[in-house]
Amino acid sequence: MTLDDTREYFDENDKFLLTTHESPDGDGLGAEYALCSALLDIGKEVRILNSDPPAHKYNFFDQKNLIKTVNIDDEYPEDLGNWNLIVLDTEPNNIGSMVDTVISGCREVVVLDHHSPKGTLEYRNWLVPNASSTCEMIFRILESMRVGFKRDVAVALYTGIVYDTGSFIYPKTQARTFRIAETLVSSGAIPNEIFSNLYESKSKGALMLASLVTSTMMLYEEDRVAVQIMPRDTLIASGADYDESQEIVNFPLQCGNVRVSVFFKENEHGVKRCSMRSKGEVDCAAISHLFDGGGHKTASGFGFEKPFMEIQEEVLEAIRPYFT
Repeated sequence: MTLDDTREYFDENDKFLLTTHESPDGDGLGAEYALCSALLDIGKEVRILNSDPPAHKYNFFDQKNLIKTVNIDDEYPEDLGNWNLIVLDTEPNNIGSMVDTVISGCREVVVLDHHSPKGTLEYRNWLVPNASSTCEMIFRILESMRVGFKRDVAVALYTGIVYDTGSFIYPKTQARTFRIAETLVSSGAIPNEIFSNLYESKSKGALMLASLVTSTMMLYEEDRVAVQIMPRDTLIASGADYDESQEIVNFPLQCGNVRVSVFFKENEHGVKRCSMRSKGEVDCAAISHLFDGGGHKTASGFGFEKPFMEIQEEVLEAIRPYFT
């Protein structure tokens, strides 16, 4: 699909179920909220339904209370077969517990994503790997539909762009990203308020968690690879919510020598995940693909079940060729 194809798809259909990946982040949530709000305003029937609840820090832009979690605050539509599933910011197999029900139950599946897929997608899709964020893609769709940018839509899109560009510093940030940001600010997004909600509203537990996790940091490959570990017990002892661990992976990159940061973490239910960030020399997405994960060259992740030390050694082995 092209941008024009995507615009026509939304013009020609009337029922859309929007979802994003497990542990939804600012980009996925901002994209689905903005698209949902704008489509509702032009008379479409639209619902957001995710497998996992959003972190509390994202509540500020859900002004219409549109973001719902299945089996917690909403259920599937009774006429699911008449709805078109729009998967945002990920591949369909990464949407969590909903995957079997909605992939087989919805009328059609369309993927809108700025990540490079692991393989060929069997669903209709508009993929823009050089876009800064999925929110940037949603901006382009809504712009082409000429629906305008109400304040709530502008705030959601700006939030997603700020989150996925690391406040406009990551490699995919381009001149057009700033032009889009200018339009969103002109439409009511207030940069310092959004930044404060994202990065200056942490709980005491989040600070304790960061302290406990950074104390586990070990350096490898002549201090160019940083590894941190957060077992379930550490999370519980801190009193923080799991989603408050998201930014910890970025901390080691503040060191000039560190080129890649690897963060192994476990939630309160024992589900384990690895997050990776790099300064560009290490292709995080390529490494995550080895473990059935995905993402960007400089930011990626994957789930795992092995003991921490075992998966750590495997990941370090995969990184090692970048430094030899």
